[in-house]
Amino acid sequence: MLCKIAELLVEVPEDAVDPVRFADYRLEGTGDPDIILDPTRYRPDLYPEGVSPEMLAYMETGRLFSVALLAHSGLHLHASAVELDGKAYLFSAPSGTGKSTHTRLWQQVFGQAAQVFNDDKPALRYVDGRWYAYGTPWCGKDGIHQNRKIPLAGICFLKQAKENRIRRLDAPEAMQKLLWQTIHRFRSVENMDRTLAQVDLLVREIPVFELENRPEPEAARLSYETMRRGAEEANL
Repeated sequence: MLCKIAELLVEVPEDAVDPVRFADYRLEGTGDPDIILDPTRYRPDLYPEGVSPEMLAYMETGRLFSVALLAHSGLHLHASAVELDGKAYLFSAPSGTGKSTHTRLWQQVFGQAAQVFNDDKPALRYVDGRWYAYGTPWCGKDGIHQNRKIPLAGICFLKQAKENRIRRLDAPEAMQKLLWQTIHRFRSVENMDRTLAQVDLLVREIPVFELENRPEPEAARLSYETMRRGAEEANL
């Protein structure tokens, strides 16, 4: 089945297609795919014994997409992505730390103006001289996603704390955190080199922050105001 994901034509195995998650990405007709998600390259050994075929297909198509994306000036990041005022802001953290909770707070504070367009694995691509964030079908257990392309304005790593504080990360800190939250693991020197080059470009152009926070509306206001100013200073 042919899909359009992150402005790329992607051939997806029929047995991997969740009709709800992939509906907005599916294309009618034929074409030459930019990416082929080949089921013969699935790695069931990476998962616990007894994983369902559906879950295996979902996870492995996501993994294969993340690797293939590297050849198209892209990265697949573990994050929750929210759009406000035409710009994308991404929040990343280890599972269970509260990235989805934080983007829900943006919706609570800013109402319908804040739209979560992927809640787990948005794609990032460098296209025509700037970074964009894209919704993808790989969107976590709640299935929150939209097939959208939005200019990227900032990335923030979350850390639970007793007080709300935010700071901009320097390039080495930002690169370290971003590399940890990319979806694939290095299985070749070529992929490692591509990832390092793209993460380096990303931190040169996109402000990256760390937010120590409590799960409360004030944390959402603080992150938005700080990231908005950072984007303005970077001419994003």
